[in-house]
Amino acid sequence: MSALAKLMILKGHTVTGSDRNFSKTAEELAEWGVTCVTGSCPEAVDKADLVVFNAAVPSDDPELCRAIETGKKRISRAALLSEIAERYPYTVSVAGTHGKTTVTGMLASIFETQGEMFTAHIGGELPGFGNLVYRGDNLFLTEACEYKRSFLTLRSDIAVILNVEFDHPDCYSDKYDAFESFEYFSNDLKPGGTALINADSEFYRMRKCAYKKTLTFSVNSPSDFRAVDIAVRKNGCFGFRIQRSGYPNIDIELSVPGKYNIYNALAASAAALIYGVSPETVRRGIKRFTGVKGRFEFLMPYAGAKLYADYAHHPTEIRAALQTALGLSPKRLIAVFQPHTFSRTAALAKEFVYSFCDADAVFVFKEYAARESGGGMTAFQLYEEIRKVHENCYYYGDLISLGDALKKYLTPGDTVLLLGAGNVKRIAEIL
Repeated sequence: MSALAKLMILKGHTVTGSDRNFSKTAEELAEWGVTCVTGSCPEAVDKADLVVFNAAVPSDDPELCRAIETGKKRISRAALLSEIAERYPYTVSVAGTHGKTTVTGMLASIFETQGEMFTAHIGGELPGFGNLVYRGDNLFLTEACEYKRSFLTLRSDIAVILNVEFDHPDCYSDKYDAFESFEYFSNDLKPGGTALINADSEFYRMRKCAYKKTLTFSVNSPSDFRAVDIAVRKNGCFGFRIQRSGYPNIDIELSVPGKYNIYNALAASAAALIYGVSPETVRRGIKRFTGVKGRFEFLMPYAGAKLYADYAHHPTEIRAALQTALGLSPKRLIAVFQPHTFSRTAALAKEFVYSFCDADAVFVFKEYAARESGGGMTAFQLYEEIRKVHENCYYYGDLISLGDALKKYLTPGDTVLLLGAGNVKRIAEIL
């Protein structure tokens, strides 16, 4: 939402906005000239010609109700995103349960390296850029979010699908329901468009539809773009060679750690090559990419330990983040996890319980409820299940208590990984 607000300002519109609480994002938007209100303020919409709301806003929201009462034109965030994308000659959309922000950031780095006249709408903060990169109007690059099927409003020239897992039990019944939604997304392309799909994913293996035009990328399967000669370089970062149509033609060296980033870099490289970027520019663009804030981000040293933050809030993401941390050879690996939404915690409880096997200790923090008010499973209930299989598991319901516990527990050489999409990262400030 904040990136779209910035883009609307750059396009010459007057923007106002509201949120539950004041935040750094609201402060940043105020510096852009956005009038921001917090809490309930129905009058905030009175002067607006258009009211945009995201998928998490409930139908009884006071501002939204006021907009309905006063007959204001209303569209969802997804619809606004689609209208913006339609005004660009070319659109690249990145979808998937994991990796969207990183791949979109990698593509932004590649297009920036090329000097492309592009706009990038990103779900995270790129160092030096933020969540919006505006260089021109030839190409629109965006994340395509599957929550409440928002991405089905987008029609792309290149539709990237990184992976598909069951992640939103509040709007999908199971993974097959999610598969169907991604199938629609990959088929609803612009004329001549291309779906770029991970051939190693269960979604690709089980697909039942006939795609208009599909190219694939993989590490383990025959594909149009395949990563071969994979090797660890330094600091947990990998290098590999892209084999295109059976012929190695580009060497990639990553500046971000984690084996999962091989897939991310391969997907970004393949999309850029399809667009027509030269292999050398792709290579330099990937090398220049140093990560996204909150994605295995080094925060600070503390008492001889090192603190990292990762947005991981799904079991697959947690396991990948812990594996990456192990690559740094810590004395002890300590996971601090904040579950995200009651419904996801309940639906994936069994998977969460066994996600922390690589951690020497697990500190569970009170859930980040986000758009939900109850039901499902609480963080304390999840903690009770984890401690049945992990002897070093602890629970804390507030940041101060959690900070005190970590201060006493940490020793030199430890690596602490703060996991979750909520406010768990604030532990670094408290320490």
